[in-house]
Amino acid sequence: MDEAFKIEHRGDHVHVQFGASYTADPEWQNELWDLLRKFCEGHDTARILAEGVVPAPDRSPSSVVEAAKKTAVIPNLWLAFHFDGFVPTESTELYTVVAAAYGVRVKIFSDREQALNWLRANSPK
Repeated sequence: MDEAFKIEHRGDHVHVQFGASYTADPEWQNELWDLLRKFCEGHDTARILAEGVVPAPDRSPSSVVEAAKKTAVIPNLWLAFHFDGFVPTESTELYTVVAAAYGVRVKIFSDREQALNWLRANSPK
């Protein structure tokens, strides 16, 4: 059975692996961001690399805005997403802009190494 998501510390960042069963409904998002906040605090980092499947690629703009706002629960967050074959959409652009309005730096990559390099080169810890 596929896990919805898995969180682990990987030296200088927190890693999130989204499974195929992850859905971006508010209950799961609240659980995910609560766990991520605690994980980042416990490991003294504000770097997250999230990979796997794009969560709910067809969600409404209001849902994207709400999801992006949740990123602000982690102060000074730097969030890199890695999705194989990623192609920017209006939803991903909206997510990035809304998160930035809340002080979160988000960038989405189709290459894992580029995502990690961006996190490591730009974020303070």
